[in-house]
Amino acid sequence: MSRGPLPGPRRVALRLASLALRLASLALRLASLALAGAIGAGGAAGCDDVSRFSTAEGEAYCGAITLGGAFRAGLSPRVQMRLSLDAEALDGPDPPGALWTYEAPDGTTPERRLLDGAPLRPIGALAHDPLSRLEFGEGRERNAIYAVSAADPGAESLLAILSLRTDESVEVRLLRPGQTPLPSGEPLAAGQRQVFGNFRLTRRTGTCGF
Repeated sequence: MSRGPLPGPRRVALRLASLALRLASLALRLASLALAGAIGAGGAAGCDDVSRFSTAEGEAYCGAITLGGAFRAGLSPRVQMRLSLDAEALDGPDPPGALWTYEAPDGTTPERRLLDGAPLRPIGALAHDPLSRLEFGEGRERNAIYAVSAADPGAESLLAILSLRTDESVEVRLLRPGQTPLPSGEPLAAGQRQVFGNFRLTRRTGTCGF
C-alpha cells in the first residue's frame, strides 16, 4: 500500500530542516578554514622572528673573507671581520650593530683596519623600496643593506649587505664602487679604490681575537 504525499506544512518543515543542516555544515567548514589560516599566519610570523641572531654581551660573529681572488677586490685574503648585532632592530631607525675588520701584518705591510666599530647605518629611503626586502639564493632568512663609514675619515663609505642564514651563521658582503681610474695611470688613494669582499661569520665568545 503506497503512502500519499506528505501534507504541505510538514513537507516545508522538512525542507527547512535540511537547509538548516546544510548551512550549519557550511559554517563549520568556513570556521575550519579560518582557523587554519590563523594558524598559518602565526607560523609565518614565527618564521620571520630573527631575534635569535642577536649577539649577547661578550659575543660576536667572527669570520674571514672568502679566499678566492675572483671574489675579492681591494682586500687581501688575510682580512677578518667581527660583527655585533641586535637583530630585533634591523628595521628600526638606529644602527642594529657594528662592524670591525682586521688585516694582520705580513712583514712588508702593517696591520690594517678598514672598519673599526663602524655602525650599520640605516638608509632611510631604502625602507620604501623593494630592496629593503632583498632576496637572493636559498638558505637566507633575511637580507638587509646598510651604510658603513671607513676608519679613515678621508675614505669613501661602503655598503654592507647582511644575510641571516638558516644555519645560524651571518654573511656580510662589503662593497664600495670606487672612483674611475686616473687617466695618468697613477694609482687612486686607498680610500677611493673599489672594494668587494664576502665574509661568512659564526657566533663566538669574545672579540674574535682583535
